[in-house]
Amino acid sequence: MDLSKFTREELIMAGVAFLLAIDLLFLPWFDISVGFGTFHVSATSTATGSPDGWLGVLALLAALAVVADLALERLGNVDLPSINGSRATTRLALAGVAAGFVALKFLFHIHFDLFGFGFWAAIVLAAALVVSAARARNLARLTPTLA
Repeated sequence: MDLSKFTREELIMAGVAFLLAIDLLFLPWFDISVGFGTFHVSATSTATGSPDGWLGVLALLAALAVVADLALERLGNVDLPSINGSRATTRLALAGVAAGFVALKFLFHIHFDLFGFGFWAAIVLAAALVVSAARARNLARLTPTLA
């Protein structure tokens, strides 16, 4: 694979999208402990698990779509539909969709004492994904040969 076809911003965006996908699939979003005395039961759930796992699945699909769109544009000879005539704008929209579903999952289950590490990491990663996609779009506007 020839990484010289990618800009630094695109590589950062793809890396953040991939990390967000790992977070949504594997890191604990909810950590619930119930117990009395010496008896404690603890359970964790990922973003794609209950409750409202469909929001996590849709965020996961949008994050992976960012990576797939970038790979298809740079490594393949495929004409994909685009938003406003720009693949970079399309990736920014996909990043916004992923961040939106992460935000919805938060809004549907606001219990700060139940959120696990995966949730807090996803908030940072979703914001970083949108920012990196916006930076990549702005760079594509400045250098039309890369867009």
